[in-house]
Amino acid sequence: MKGDKKLTSICICDDEKQQRNMLNKIITREMDLWGYPYQIKEYSNGESLVYNLEHENYYIDIIFLDIELEKSNGVDIAKTIRKHSKDTIIIFVTGFSDYVFHGYDVGALNYILKPYKTEKICKVLKEALKKLEQWKENFITVHIGTNLCKINTKDILYFKSELRKLTVVTFDKTLEYYGKLNDMETVLPSNFIRTHQRYIVNLNHVDSITQTYAKVQNEKIPISRKKYQEVVGKFTRYMLEP
Repeated sequence: MKGDKKLTSICICDDEKQQRNMLNKIITREMDLWGYPYQIKEYSNGESLVYNLEHENYYIDIIFLDIELEKSNGVDIAKTIRKHSKDTIIIFVTGFSDYVFHGYDVGALNYILKPYKTEKICKVLKEALKKLEQWKENFITVHIGTNLCKINTKDILYFKSELRKLTVVTFDKTLEYYGKLNDMETVLPSNFIRTHQRYIVNLNHVDSITQTYAKVQNEKIPISRKKYQEVVGKFTRYMLEP
């Protein structure tokens, strides 16, 4: 199975350790077999998961979520996930088929009944990965501490590099993480350009350009003398595109 080789963030939330271990083992085996880079996080309760979503910039690509958790309801957890991301793929796991229809309220992709059947898990996982591939080009994932944070490139205003750290500024947040602008240049779409040794800007959000800076949402992003002609040329071509 072919993938775009971007890191996939997978979450398993189930209050039964044996069930988590079993699901983790199957997912790990299949992801290794298909050659996908991935990260799996396990949660034994919904409260810890929600905390990470709300306070730790944790992003989930795919979640296997138990509907009947000991202290919380999986459907309620799914609704919280939806508030933070419309794109997270939710797969419910349950021991009771009566709960299946609850998934429609939160746009769940599928459900898996307990006891687990390997064939079913593989089928649903493939379905989820295929869906991810359809839109993942519009996103980048970065490590914030021990978590993965997913950012829509359309929302990014610019990147700034300082002391081995990158700062990414979007419409509604600013995030810092360890990284290099050279590496970021290779994964960003063509509407991004390096204006300076320390800056990359999104041409979609450039209002104007002078000889020394690009104006982005009332901020002045430096343009080096070496980069000026390249930036002006690309910005002009970009603005003339239909």
